[in-house]
Amino acid sequence: MRKILILPLLAAFLPGLAMAGQSGGQAPHAENIQSPSLSFMPPHDMVDRLMDEDPGVQRARALTKSAEAEARAREAGPHEFILHGEYVSRASNLEGRMDEWMAGISRGIRLPGKAEADGKIGAFGVAVAENSLGDSRHQAATMLKNLWLAWVTAEADAELAAAQVTDYEKELQAMERSRQLGQAAVLQVEQVQASLATARAQAAKAAQVRLDARMTLARNFPALALPAHPPVIPDPAPPPGLWEEWRAAVLNDNHEVKMAQSEADRREWLARRASLDRFADPTVDLRTFQDRAGHETGFGIGFTMPIGGSLRSAVADQASAEASAAAVAARKVLRDVEVAADRDVIQAQQGLTAWQQSRAAANASAQLMVRMRRAYALGDLGLTELLLAERQDFETRQTELQARSTAHGAILQLMIDAHRIWSLGDD
Repeated sequence: MRKILILPLLAAFLPGLAMAGQSGGQAPHAENIQSPSLSFMPPHDMVDRLMDEDPGVQRARALTKSAEAEARAREAGPHEFILHGEYVSRASNLEGRMDEWMAGISRGIRLPGKAEADGKIGAFGVAVAENSLGDSRHQAATMLKNLWLAWVTAEADAELAAAQVTDYEKELQAMERSRQLGQAAVLQVEQVQASLATARAQAAKAAQVRLDARMTLARNFPALALPAHPPVIPDPAPPPGLWEEWRAAVLNDNHEVKMAQSEADRREWLARRASLDRFADPTVDLRTFQDRAGHETGFGIGFTMPIGGSLRSAVADQASAEASAAAVAARKVLRDVEVAADRDVIQAQQGLTAWQQSRAAANASAQLMVRMRRAYALGDLGLTELLLAERQDFETRQTELQARSTAHGAILQLMIDAHRIWSLGDD
């Protein structure tokens, strides 16, 4: 009998299901995207607000302001005007008391090339911080997507488990009436009771998962007002445009790549700056003085310059090595993002295929259950076989739900990584 149950389910997976979603045109921008994967997610303006309030995003925004301040400081340079003076009152047996004083101003001067290097370092530092902010919004969007999907999926799974309990309760009532009429054995009642007990245990577990998912979502996004009734997860569909266009979008607008390249550029200019610092900046000193109660006055120009040694050379070598390491890291990030872009597309494609197969299996199982219940009513099928079929049908519907959620998650992740939703490409 097990073979009779399994064969129709296997048959649902055999037909080759063509992948949809290879329509023409480019991957659209956020404002133009129409996708079932977005229809049950929070509204766009709410998502923007939630991302802005994320602690990681707020931290990144503060660090961006810090980088901007550092850029202004580097543009101003490390040297400041220094005022200095001295007053002395001394007495001489020959000349009496004499007031003497000296006043001056000094300032270091950046050697040629250092101001440009400082400007580049500051600018690339701001670029690193801005892309870090964009990446933080990206991470917040991914977390919101994951937690929201986990919640709505857990809600749907709990409802499915609760419906199974209701079905077994009705079946048990019917079986007990049949036993009272002498049409069913005690063993049959106990079989249904056992199935009901299993279904209740599964429903209790599903309810706990639902509560945990809702709590986790609410704790991470306290400003999100969760609806009393979660949205229904619709049938997934491919994102608009060509798959290759989406892959290219992931690569072309990626904060990780931009951040790594900006950091490599910053390190390169830091290395140039350290090399220039092998020759220290001179300090020019202008001064005027009065000695011997005004009998002697003068004006002078001073010049000082440290003589660089092994310390400056070692610092320059260190900066050069760090620049090389940053360049290698940037190339690795690009390679990792290329892999991630391929993975995003593959997972979206495979997610859709898996869901289509699961849906076909669920439809086949539903049709099978109609025939098996008819056979049971006619006495051509035993209770044991019917209960087993009902169990398999429930598991098939669970599999379809999980596949539907997984497909939406993969499609949403592709959209997020491509910065085509939720203003992710604006920072």
